[in-house]
Amino acid sequence: MKKVSVIIPTYNRASQVPGAVESVLAQTWENCEVIVIDDGSKDNTSEVLAPFMDRIRYVKTENGGVSAARNRGILEADGDWIAFLDSDDTWDPDKLAKQITAMESTGAKVCFCVSADESGAAIDDLQAMDPQLPIDGIRFYPPGDCRFFKHPGHPFLQSMIADRKVLMKGGLFDPSLRVAEDTRLIYGLVLGSGYVVVNTIFVHICRDREGPGLSDTMDGPSALRRFDCYARVQGEVWPRLVPLDREAANVVRYNLNYFVSRLAEISCGLGRMEQAKNYARAGLNFHGGWRCFVRNVLILFLPGLCRGKFSRKWKE
Repeated sequence: MKKVSVIIPTYNRASQVPGAVESVLAQTWENCEVIVIDDGSKDNTSEVLAPFMDRIRYVKTENGGVSAARNRGILEADGDWIAFLDSDDTWDPDKLAKQITAMESTGAKVCFCVSADESGAAIDDLQAMDPQLPIDGIRFYPPGDCRFFKHPGHPFLQSMIADRKVLMKGGLFDPSLRVAEDTRLIYGLVLGSGYVVVNTIFVHICRDREGPGLSDTMDGPSALRRFDCYARVQGEVWPRLVPLDREAANVVRYNLNYFVSRLAEISCGLGRMEQAKNYARAGLNFHGGWRCFVRNVLILFLPGLCRGKFSRKWKE
C-alpha cells in the first residue's frame, strides 16, 4: 500500500486545527502520515495538538508564510503521494482512498475531487468544466486538454493529491507570491501531467475564517500586491496555452489584462502616477473588455480626475 503524506500548514488557528488533523487521522486509507507545519503561531497551537503528537509529525518554524510552510512540509514528507489540507478545513473519511483508487486505475499523477462550503454546495468549477461528468463519476483529462483554464475557479488545493516525484519535478510553491501560489502550482501540474477528477464532495471548506485574510482587505498596498500576484500567474501560463488551445489562451489573456488594469487603478489611487500610467499603457487593448480599456484611457489622459476617484477607494 502506497504511503500518503498530508501537509497541514497552520498559523494561529488553535481552535480549528484539531478538526483538520482528526479528519486526516480518520481516513480509511491507512498508510498515511500527517505533517503539521506550525508557521510561527503565537497562540496555543502546540498545546491543542498535544493529544495527537504520537500520530502526527509537528514542525514549528519561524513565520514565513503559507508557501514556505507547505514547501517545508513537502521536504519533510516521505510518502509516495502528497496531499494538502488547510488547518480550518476538513475531509470526509473516504477522500484519499477514492482518489488513490482513481489514480491507480487511470495512471494519473494528479487528482482532484469536489469541495463544498458550510451549506454543502459545491464551490469549484469541476462540474462546469465537464457537464457530461456524472455525479460520483471518474474521468481522466490528459495533458493538452485545456478546459481547466476556461473557467474562473479552479479546484481547491485541499482537494488535490499528487505524485511526489511529479510535484518535486514541477517545482514547489513560490514564496514570493502572497496569493495565487496554489494556482501557479496547480496550473503547472495540470499542463505537465494532466489530471483525473472524482466528481464527489470530499472536502469541506470553512469560509468563516478566524480573522481577515489578505483578500479581505481593501487597503491599497495590500491590494496592489494581491493583483500583482494574480497578473504574474496569468502572464506566466498564457504563452504556454497559446499553441495548445486558442480559447483557453484568450480566457487567460482576458484575466491578465483585467488584473493589469486593476493594478493601474490601484497605483493611481495611491498617487503612484508613473507606475499607474505604465500599467495603463500595458493594458491599452480590448483583451480585458471595454471597461478595462476605458479605465486605462482615463488614467492616461485624465490622471487628476482618476486619482481623486480611486484614492477614495484604495487607501494607504
